[in-house]
Amino acid sequence: MADAAPTHVAAESIAVPAASDMKIKTVDLEDELHFKFWNPVHYYKALNQHRMRLNLPNPGQFEMLHKEIKTTMLTNFTFDGGRADMAKILSPNFQVMHSFQLGLPGQPSAYEFAGVYADEHTMMHGKMDTDFNLQARMNHAFTKQLQFKAQAQVMKNDSQSMLQVEGEYTGADYTANVKAINASPVDGTGIYLASYLQSLTSKLSVGAELLYQSPMAEIQETSLSLAMRYQPSEDRVWAAQTQGSNMLTTSYWRKISDKCEAGAELVMLNVPTQDRREASCSAGMKYEFAASTFRAMADNFGKVSILLEERFSPGFSFLMTGEMDHFKGENKFGVGVNIES
Repeated sequence: MADAAPTHVAAESIAVPAASDMKIKTVDLEDELHFKFWNPVHYYKALNQHRMRLNLPNPGQFEMLHKEIKTTMLTNFTFDGGRADMAKILSPNFQVMHSFQLGLPGQPSAYEFAGVYADEHTMMHGKMDTDFNLQARMNHAFTKQLQFKAQAQVMKNDSQSMLQVEGEYTGADYTANVKAINASPVDGTGIYLASYLQSLTSKLSVGAELLYQSPMAEIQETSLSLAMRYQPSEDRVWAAQTQGSNMLTTSYWRKISDKCEAGAELVMLNVPTQDRREASCSAGMKYEFAASTFRAMADNFGKVSILLEERFSPGFSFLMTGEMDHFKGENKFGVGVNIES
């Protein structure tokens, strides 16, 4: 057998750059630290990274700092005379309501017609009474964070008519809101507010609200309000808020059990220019029975109020409210029904 022919392997030539052609990039640590020290973007990124690590909750809206105490107290629930509210659900997104108010002797009776439309992004509500007073409200969510809100009312008394527009941004751990009331771009009159509420820890949030108002072109006023909300657990909330430099509102809410809630509110007013110093304190409770809700409230002016709502069926409830003012010797009493179909 013949010997195999020798195999020749051609070696590929590899170009190796000379040492003089290689450039080594050096970083001056001192220059980099100096750049970060004077660069505001560096601090902004570092702050955001720190906030993401904390995973803080959203603190809610600035105007809803005392939301728990508002649902417990009777301030927004009491009425006088007779009242009937009937609601009809026409579709999953639309319903209409009829409200009848029977006034006491010397007070006219009233009727209101209202309609509500709501879907995933938009809510519209409007109502009109027998005096042709119109009130309307709209909320629209452009995204999960950004919302636009508008309120308008056209009253028989022109001085009570108003238009309010606002924008609200809900961040992961903060809420920012700007609003304008009866704003006039021609002469700059109106009321303008900007508020910001930030969570500092999982239990503590603080915020501020700036108010600028100009009732006339030559008159301008500004005031700053501060707020604090402390919620150590799900069953208790402390809140405090200043309104300018003349008013302080504090509240404490406690959920005693699954059926019982209680709270107290203290409002202090100090106007040195008018030699006016006032304070009011109120305490209330709310108890949920199997088919009824009972609320009671008392304040330092000798006023005691109660409200009982009895639910006879899912679409029918009966309300009874009373108020006794021991210092003035005045009493109020009201009954009402709520019907929904």
